[in-house]
Amino acid sequence: MQETPIIVISSAIPNVGKTTLALNLAAALWSDNYKVKLFAPHNAKVRYFLEQRENLRRQTGVELPLPELIEQIENNDEPAEKTVIIADIPTSENEKYAAVFAKAHTLITVAGNAADLHWPLTHPYVSLIWEAKKNIAARGIKYLNWIAVLNQINGEGADSTSQLQDAVKRFGFRVAEPLHYRQAFQYIENGYCAADMAKFRKLFKMSMSDVYARREILTLTDFLWQK
Repeated sequence: MQETPIIVISSAIPNVGKTTLALNLAAALWSDNYKVKLFAPHNAKVRYFLEQRENLRRQTGVELPLPELIEQIENNDEPAEKTVIIADIPTSENEKYAAVFAKAHTLITVAGNAADLHWPLTHPYVSLIWEAKKNIAARGIKYLNWIAVLNQINGEGADSTSQLQDAVKRFGFRVAEPLHYRQAFQYIENGYCAADMAKFRKLFKMSMSDVYARREILTLTDFLWQK
């Protein structure tokens, strides 16, 4: 059965830039003409972003798509064309939203460094994902597209290749190119994202760091659909 793709963004530890990634990813999908629905329970940062984005649209006249903020994720028996649901799950409430994990087509685990991906097999986050995989298989989906993203939004240093390889062998996720610390990813505070920046060329000059940030998030978007 065809369903609307659900991208669940989560983490096993807090403060790794999960919401920042969710919003930047939404903008990258908009740039590829996707309609985005956003599930972000009681997330004040998301609501502030949407307010700032609407204000920016009015002030500049630049057409900036807005996500449809949804309160729950329904069954998706009749998906709309080129529509994606992004679920930004609060780290402290992973288990509360186990049903959302079970509906995922793609799971992005955000981590600050490779060591953050070395969980014991009895870790609650690992158990949550194993249960989600069972539910996904029961729905006739062959596998969960599980991706780990090393997000250096907090200025973390270089990660160990051997640690990453070991985690991949243990858990079977794919590893995307890391997102480096770049100011452009923080522009969500002003209502726009790295992938939006080409629309503002008349308003300000993009730095090389801005260009690289846009490239990194678009590369991640492409990676999502790869098998």
